[in-house]
Amino acid sequence: MAQAEQATTPKGLWLLIVTAPIIVAVQMQINYVLVPLACTAQRRTALYVVTIVALLLTVLTAWIAYSFWRRVGTEWPAERDDLADRVRFISVLGLLSSGMSFLVILAQGIATIQFDPCQL
Repeated sequence: MAQAEQATTPKGLWLLIVTAPIIVAVQMQINYVLVPLACTAQRRTALYVVTIVALLLTVLTAWIAYSFWRRVGTEWPAERDDLADRVRFISVLGLLSSGMSFLVILAQGIATIQFDPCQL
């Protein structure tokens, strides 16, 4: 199977849906580990960097989903059972998943700015 064909198989496309929530989970876990260190050092720079990187990775995931959607065609999925409709449907789900994940990371970033890491 060629490289371009592998990217449009359901296994490869489903990664578009789960990648952004995985980024959220990893960002939460890294910040959980970094909060005591940020409290001790009285610096939040590492927390900001993790949040910004997570936001950028989520935007990248959305861009990949958007590019798949544009490549196959931008019309709304119909009730046909062909590969193009499946790719469109999964790409739209990937965009929605990335958007929701972006909002979650953004909310956590606002909390990082608003609250002191030493606050209990």
